[in-house]
Amino acid sequence: MKCFDCQKELSCSNMLVRHLRLVHGYLPGKNLRLKCVQTGCGYMFGTFSGFRKHLNTKHTEYIDQEVDTDVNVNSVGEAVIANVDETATTSDVDVTATCELFRNSNRSTLDMCATAVAQLKAAGLSQSTVNSFVSTMEEVVSKIHSQAKDAALQCLSPQDTENKNSIEQSFQKLENPFTPLNSEAKRNKHFTEKWGKVEPIEKVLGTRFDSRRNKTTGTYDQVIVTDKFAYIPILETLKSIFQNPELADMLKPRHMTKEGVYADLRDATYFKESPLFSVEKDSLQIQLFYDDFETANPLGSKKGIHKLGAIYFTLRNFPPIYNSSLINIHLCALFHAQDIKRYDFNLILEPLVNDLKVLETEGLKIPMFRHVIRGTIVQVTGDNLGLHGLFGFVESFGARYCCRFCLLEKARFQTVFCEDDPDVVLRTVEMHAQHCQTIQTDPTLPHIYGVKRSCLLNSLQYFNTATNFSVDIMHDILEGVAQFEVKLVLRYILQEKLLNAEQLAGRIHAFDYGYNQQRNRPPRVKLLDGSNDLGLNATQSWCLLRNMPLLFGDLIQTDDKYWHLLLLLLQIVNIVFSPVLSDGMTIYLKHLITDHHRLFKQLFPTINLLPKHHFMIHYPRNIRNIGPILHMWCMRYEAKHNFFKRQLKSFKNITKTLAKKHQSCMAMYQESFTKERLTLGPGKMVALVELKEGPEIASIFGDVTSVFSAKWIKHHGTEYRCDLIICTEVAFEMPVFCKIKTIAVKDDSVLLCGKLMETMCFDDHYHAFKVRLHPDRVVKVLDINQLCYFKPFDVQMKYGTTDFSNYIVPYCHFMQTC
Repeated sequence: MKCFDCQKELSCSNMLVRHLRLVHGYLPGKNLRLKCVQTGCGYMFGTFSGFRKHLNTKHTEYIDQEVDTDVNVNSVGEAVIANVDETATTSDVDVTATCELFRNSNRSTLDMCATAVAQLKAAGLSQSTVNSFVSTMEEVVSKIHSQAKDAALQCLSPQDTENKNSIEQSFQKLENPFTPLNSEAKRNKHFTEKWGKVEPIEKVLGTRFDSRRNKTTGTYDQVIVTDKFAYIPILETLKSIFQNPELADMLKPRHMTKEGVYADLRDATYFKESPLFSVEKDSLQIQLFYDDFETANPLGSKKGIHKLGAIYFTLRNFPPIYNSSLINIHLCALFHAQDIKRYDFNLILEPLVNDLKVLETEGLKIPMFRHVIRGTIVQVTGDNLGLHGLFGFVESFGARYCCRFCLLEKARFQTVFCEDDPDVVLRTVEMHAQHCQTIQTDPTLPHIYGVKRSCLLNSLQYFNTATNFSVDIMHDILEGVAQFEVKLVLRYILQEKLLNAEQLAGRIHAFDYGYNQQRNRPPRVKLLDGSNDLGLNATQSWCLLRNMPLLFGDLIQTDDKYWHLLLLLLQIVNIVFSPVLSDGMTIYLKHLITDHHRLFKQLFPTINLLPKHHFMIHYPRNIRNIGPILHMWCMRYEAKHNFFKRQLKSFKNITKTLAKKHQSCMAMYQESFTKERLTLGPGKMVALVELKEGPEIASIFGDVTSVFSAKWIKHHGTEYRCDLIICTEVAFEMPVFCKIKTIAVKDDSVLLCGKLMETMCFDDHYHAFKVRLHPDRVVKVLDINQLCYFKPFDVQMKYGTTDFSNYIVPYCHFMQTC
C-alpha cells in the first residue's frame, strides 16, 4: 500500500497507518486529513479508523495476512523485528534504529492520549471526571499489556528462557501512555511542554470588606476580600501565535488596495493616515473586543453574581475568513463584571496597556522577519454599553449626550438625520482630551458632554478612543432597529386587517426559508407586549427581516409608505452587511438613512427613534475610516463566550479556572492550525467522462481522469451542497448566479460545477432577484476560492400565490470589483 505523503510502499493497512503516525507525525484532531491513493482512489478521511476500514474493505488485494518480518528498519523506519532468533545477529545500527522506533512509538502514543484528554477538558468535563477517565484508561492499557505479554510467552516453550527474558524486557520498556497524565499537575506539565501554552497571571484589583456567614455561630462576619482578575500577557500570546509557520506566513501583507473601494481596513482613511500602519505595512493590527456574559445564567435575585467580563483580541493582519475561526480569537483578560462598579476600569487595562507600550516602542521579534515587528490597537469593538463603559462615556442612553461620536443632544435625535447637519459636532482627540481634563480638575462634575473619566488606552502612542470608529451592526440593527421596525410593520398589517394574529403567525411558521436558514427560522414573535423587540436573537431577526417581502409582499400595495419604510431599511442593511463597498455607496447610504429616518417620523410621529437610529447616521463616515463595518460586528466574538459557558466551574476562583482551561485548549488547537479548513461530506470517485463538466474540470485540475464527487463540503465553516446557489461574478451591476450540480474535489482543491442562471430583474417590491435557469443550459465551473461572495443562497418563492417564479434574497449589496 502506498503512502500519499512520501509515496513509499507499505505491506498492509496497519503498517501504512503506523508509518503515517510515526514517520510523518499525523495525529488525530480536527485537521487530520488522510488520503487513499491506491489504484487512483481519492477518498479522504478524518480518522485513522475510517481510513483503515476503507483500506481493508475496498482494497483487499493489498492486504497481507502476515506482516513481513524482514523489513529493513533503516529504510522504512517503523518495522519491528519480530523474529527473536534473528535479534542476536542484528547489527548495532539496526538495534539503535529499533530503540529509536520504540521511543518514537511511545511518544506518538502519549501525544495521542494527551490530545484525547485535552479534548475532554475542552468539552467542559470536570477535573474529577477527567481524573476518573485517565485512571480507568491507565488500568485498561495496563491490562492489555499484561495480556499481550502472557500471550507472547505462551507461544514459547518452557525451556526457551532466553527469548522469554527478551520478551519480558521488551514489555518493561513499553510505557503506559496514561501514566504521565494521571494527575492534573502532570497533565499541565505535559501540555506546557508539548504546546507551550501561555499561562494566565492573577492581578490584584483591591481589597474590600464582605459579609460571610460563620457556619459555627450562624452569624455574619466582616472579612477582608481581595478582588483579582486573570490577565493573559498579550506579548506572550503573540509569540505563541507566530510559532506556527502558517500563522506567521499570514502576517505578510497580500491585500492590494484599490482607489475608492473598501474591502479591508488597509483601504480606509484611518489606516492610511496612521503614523504607524501607513509606514510599517507589516505592523500588528490588534482589534480588541469587550463584553460581559453570564456563566451560570441564573434567574431571580442571584442573576449577575457570576457574570464575567472578557477582553478578547484578533489580528486584523489576518484575512476575515481566518478571523471568523474561534481559534484566532484570543483572550486578554477575564474578570468579574461586578468589579467594574467597585474599581476603576483602568486597573484592568493597566497590564494590557503596559504590554502594548512595549509593542509600540520595542516591538516583537518574529522568526520569519529579519526586523522587529511593532504594533498597537487598531480598533476596539463591542456593544454600545460595553464600549461606553470601557472608554469612560456615560452608560445611560437616556442621558443628554449619549453618543460617543458626536455632541448632539438626545432631544435632537428626532430631527437631525445626517452628519452634514451643522448641529452635529463630531468628537476629536483634542476635544476629548479637554473634556477629560475638565473632569479631572473638578471631580464633583458627573460628566462633561457625556464623558465620565479618561481611558487608559489614550496613553498609547498610536491609538485614541476619539478615533475609534467601530460600530456593531449586530446589536444596532439586528437586535435593535430591525426588530423595532418589523414589529411596527407587522402591527400595521394587523391594524389594516390584512391578516389576523393567527394567520400572521402561521405564515411566519410555515414559510420555506430555504436550507441555509432552516436553523435560523424565527419562532413565534412577540407583537402585543410593550417592548421594542420581537423576542428574537440576531440570526433569527436577520432571517425574518430578509424574508419579510416574500412573506407579506402579496398583501401590500406597491405605493404603501409603511412598506417603503421596510424596503429602505432592507437597502440600508444590505449595504452595511457588505464585505466590499465603494465611495459612492457610502454617499448613497447617507441619503438612504436620512430618507428612512425622515419617513419613520412621518409615519410614527408619536414614537421616538431609538439611540441606535442615531448611531446609524455615523455609519457612512465610519466605513470611509475603517472599511466595511461588517468586520467589526460582535457575532463571532460572542460565539467565543460559549467556551466559558459550557465549562463546569469552581466558583471559588472562577476567572483563574476558566482562563487556565481556555489557554490549554488554545495551545492544543493552535499547534494544529492550518489555513486549509475543508471538511468533506460523503461522496464517491467519478470518472471525468461521466460528468458534463469533465472537460472544464480537466482544464483546471490538469492530467486527471477522475475526481471525488462530494454531496456537500464545508469550506472555512461555510457549507456548500448541490442545488444551492452561488454568485460567480457581478456584471453590469447585476449578480450572476449559478446552481451547484457537482462538487469536485482533488487534494485540497475544490471546484463548484453547475448550471448558469439568468438574472431577469431585481423586484423592488419583493426585494429579491428574479431568476431562472439559463435557456442555453450553460455549464459553469468555478474554483471555490474565486467566489465573488462566499455565502451560498437558496432559491425561494413568494408565499401563498400561484406565481411560481423563483427568487434569490440578497444578504448584502453586490458590487463589481474588477
